[in-house]
Amino acid sequence: MANFQTHLNLGILVSASAVLALHLGGLAGANQVAVLFALGVTGSLLPDIDSEHSTPSHALFNVLGAVVAFAATLPLGGRFAPWIMLGLWALVFISVRYGMLRLFGRLTVHRGTWHSWLAAAAAATATADLAYWLGGQGPEAAWLAGLMVGLGYLTHLLLDELYSVNLFNARIKRSFGSALKPCSLKYPFGTFLMSLGLAGLILIAPPIGGLIERFGLDPQSSGSGLRSWLETGTQWTLSTLADGWARLGPWLNALVSD
Repeated sequence: MANFQTHLNLGILVSASAVLALHLGGLAGANQVAVLFALGVTGSLLPDIDSEHSTPSHALFNVLGAVVAFAATLPLGGRFAPWIMLGLWALVFISVRYGMLRLFGRLTVHRGTWHSWLAAAAAATATADLAYWLGGQGPEAAWLAGLMVGLGYLTHLLLDELYSVNLFNARIKRSFGSALKPCSLKYPFGTFLMSLGLAGLILIAPPIGGLIERFGLDPQSSGSGLRSWLETGTQWTLSTLADGWARLGPWLNALVSD
């Protein structure tokens, strides 16, 4: 798989290109460029948070620990002595930074559920929700933030997949297919929980119709096209499973009878 520096370099390149295109197309103002660029680069590093010893996971939990510590101690300002406040801040930070990181590492597997299209969609939608509900951004700005995180996320997955193919020796590594996948069937429970989380995030997501129109698309036709694509994909999957079972059934019956 690609290392941290390679992911960072490509994330910077793809995010800069995307933000420049959005700005030149009139979809992102000058005041949004820096934030959208940072979100794209962050998204390009996010998939590796499922590795307890990776640089992105350490950076994420460092920031998360500081944010939670401030959120827990600032409301208590003036009620306790400064040294007590400092000790409480440090206790919360250490608990999140090391305790939650260790727990998260135990509950996740590298290149598992977090290396999938499902995770990319969850990360993008969560970003849009946070920007809309907590950041005070409008629906279009919130979804632009989410799309940049999603773009960076998919860039990471694609790069990992490309590194699974050795073009010079004309061979495919064992890791091929473990990064750029729709979901992780190997870990069904994690996939189920992430699917539930994504469904919840979609329910509270800001309306996306305005941004779709800004891209020159018809929201109704886009929605109809998506439904048609999902229905076709579902029918194909069920048909494939039925054909596979029809072929496997006689072989299993013969095996049992023997």
